[in-house]
Amino acid sequence: MSTPHDPLSMIPELKPLTARDYLALLHFLWLGVSGLGVARCGWEMVTGKQATLSDVALGALLLCSPLVVACIWGGCLVGIAQYYRLI
Repeated sequence: MSTPHDPLSMIPELKPLTARDYLALLHFLWLGVSGLGVARCGWEMVTGKQATLSDVALGALLLCSPLVVACIWGGCLVGIAQYYRLI
């Protein structure tokens, strides 16, 4: 008889996180929340050497993402301030 193969044995053991890992996670969260990661992608599309008109149009829309994110956050903060009657 053969023993059943354990698929979990193929997963390597996790190492403890270092300060660099936490900094990378914080940077990733900052880019995601602020929309800067999407804007950077848009900038790359606009300034690409072989950018077509559709690339430039989509890239220009992506460049507006930090403004959209700021408006959403501002709307949320205004709603919270109205809820607590600060405004």
